[in-house]
Amino acid sequence: MSAAPPPGLPDVGELRDLIDQWSELNADLERKEYTFDLDNWRNDVDVRQLILEALPMFSREEIGDHALKLDEADKLFQANTHPFRRCVWGAGTAKKEKWTAPANWWYFRTPRRSNAQLEDELATVR
Repeated sequence: MSAAPPPGLPDVGELRDLIDQWSELNADLERKEYTFDLDNWRNDVDVRQLILEALPMFSREEIGDHALKLDEADKLFQANTHPFRRCVWGAGTAKKEKWTAPANWWYFRTPRRSNAQLEDELATVR
């Protein structure tokens, strides 16, 4: 049995796609209530973590206009969310991953316009 091939070179197109996803989420948060549950919220904010991890692989010039799109989406996220008392993945995951509110702020915020199911699930995060 042969070893798996090494991963290919990073693709700036994939990073741009992630930025597009992040931007779309934040445009939605600007326009309407967040209607999904905690698992969906975690998946949505995981996109920003993936962006953080990919950013060092590319220059701002390679990212192009998506660099500005990311800046704008981050501003919208800050405006349409509020601080949460802990990481939405829980304190254990935050400690294991070394996530902090200053460095990984998307994991420590929740929608301003939420829904009852999400709020109930957030109340159980430890």
